[in-house]
Amino acid sequence: MNTLLSGYEKNTQILAFRVYAEQLDDSCRRQDHHKAHFAALDLLSAALAEDFGVHHAVIRREGLGKPKLIHDFLHMNLSHCKGLAVAAVGRVPVGVDAEAPRQVKDALMRKVCTEQELAAIAAADDKMLAFSRFWTLKEAYAKFTGKGIALDFSSLGFTLDPAPVFHHPAAESVQFYQILLENQHVVSLCVPRGAYTVKK
Repeated sequence: MNTLLSGYEKNTQILAFRVYAEQLDDSCRRQDHHKAHFAALDLLSAALAEDFGVHHAVIRREGLGKPKLIHDFLHMNLSHCKGLAVAAVGRVPVGVDAEAPRQVKDALMRKVCTEQELAAIAAADDKMLAFSRFWTLKEAYAKFTGKGIALDFSSLGFTLDPAPVFHHPAAESVQFYQILLENQHVVSLCVPRGAYTVKK
């Protein structure tokens, strides 16, 4: 289990949120979705025990809503992609997404990106990495809100300079962190806006 990012409340230095990752067999394909999902759950269990002293946890999903940790003060979110499983745990709500840059159709880019994002992708040396950076930010926010793909991703505008900047009415209430893992994976996190000391 690797720690990618830790956020502490500035005033108290109490752990506010943490993102964990575990590498998966690179040969994982779509048929191994369940294997990757269980790897993310195992990662969550280890994180809860090691950093929060929680050894028995229940996760509940109502309908198609966001899975929730049944706990008095802890929140969680999971993600996985080819080669990586990720878990985020916090004393504040969290939304996390991970992607391995890959080829995507232009039609998908036009559907989920703003004109400014499309221009930034077109100008980038690594277009798939640039798209993954925007995509994971949108996914992290969608998972944070619990609305998922019901959100219109093209209405969620970001710039990367180099830290993510959210151009949306909700920007005053949330903040984002993004980690690039040797250009092989992109991990994005959304949390409520606050005063945090962050260590990557």
